[in-house]
Amino acid sequence: MPSRHIQLPGDAVALSADMVDKLLRKGSGDAALLYLYLLRHNGFYSPEEACRTLQWDRTRLDGALLHLNEIGVQTGESQPPFTAPVPKKEDAPEYTREELAQAISDQSSDFPALLEEVERKFGAKLPDRDIRTLLELFDHLGLPAEVLLLLINWQCEEYAEKYGEGRHPPMSYVRTAAYRWKKAGIDTLEAADAYLKKRNYYRSQEGTMLAALDIRGRKALESERKFLNQWLDWGFPPETVAMAYERTMMNTGERKWSYCNGILKRWHQAGLHTPEEVRQAEAPRRTARKGSGKSVGPAPPQPQTAQQQEAQAQALEENQRQLNRLLEETAWLENHKQSN
Repeated sequence: MPSRHIQLPGDAVALSADMVDKLLRKGSGDAALLYLYLLRHNGFYSPEEACRTLQWDRTRLDGALLHLNEIGVQTGESQPPFTAPVPKKEDAPEYTREELAQAISDQSSDFPALLEEVERKFGAKLPDRDIRTLLELFDHLGLPAEVLLLLINWQCEEYAEKYGEGRHPPMSYVRTAAYRWKKAGIDTLEAADAYLKKRNYYRSQEGTMLAALDIRGRKALESERKFLNQWLDWGFPPETVAMAYERTMMNTGERKWSYCNGILKRWHQAGLHTPEEVRQAEAPRRTARKGSGKSVGPAPPQPQTAQQQEAQAQALEENQRQLNRLLEETAWLENHKQSN
């Protein structure tokens, strides 16, 4: 296909050739996209605004910031602080019966509809203690009703998968997850949707990634999922994970997750993600090792010099004289025995 020229608009931002090379070597699409966002905003950014514009959750933003730090872009802390502190659990108010009744009957608020939807999901009326928890997440923690519904639906799916169909999580589980979401910046519908899509992608790839590690017939443990999700974030296909696993088994004799992670981390930092990229990068080293290796076979015979030939002939003559003398002495002893 012939090359083409793309006419860029007059207000296009520019990247230095050095930065383009660094971003290409890093191999992180998120880092490149965030760098373009920073260029467009003259280097200034708000974590909340960046997440909204890029349609990311806070975890993805922090990962892209870390990648930029690794190639020398000074972005400050890998997890920039929020402009407003996350409300603390211990500061949550103790809602009275009157306050609960007022919240349930407040038609100007989204809370009544939220409560109705949650009770429909659970298939039963919530007791007062659970209504207090739901109101805490809506009022004190400040999560919108649509975000709380996504969170509760996700918690119900996770709980049913772990404990059986039809089982619903206690509101204490929902409360813990809600504070975790708020801390991670997942407090908008867009951020929650992106986060859940990412988790679903992780789960869809889990079986294939486990098979690359010779694990079949079971789901990943939570400790294992942290590694699998990190490798997916780094952009590794199962085939490259299988290569790292083979080397782990060869060098340690067992499935060491941290050792395998170390191999993949080095490859990721070097911009190597496919098996072909790894093999091409290691080909020069294999050739060098092969060239410097010692031969294990016998050395081919070397032609003798005239001096060496003469020395060898003299040695043969001396050996022959000694043999003749030994034969003469042996014959004399035999004759002496016979004469006696």
